[in-house]
Amino acid sequence: MTNNIGIEYVTDEAGNKSKVLISYEDWQRIEARFKKWDAYEAQKADLKSALIEVKLMQQGKLPKRDMKTFLDEC
Repeated sequence: MTNNIGIEYVTDEAGNKSKVLISYEDWQRIEARFKKWDAYEAQKADLKSALIEVKLMQQGKLPKRDMKTFLDEC
């Protein structure tokens, strides 16, 4: 991802890197990847929650639902 990005570093008086400058086009590509990553993480969390719920139903700790009830909740 960073191989094709033109990066410029801004340094302070002591020569320590303090900021990074990239083109707006590069930023748009990075931002799009962040948004995809966030969506992936949210979907992963939802699936994990659903699998935990199924496991609890199988163990009898949660009541099982029929398909109509499940679809009505969606």
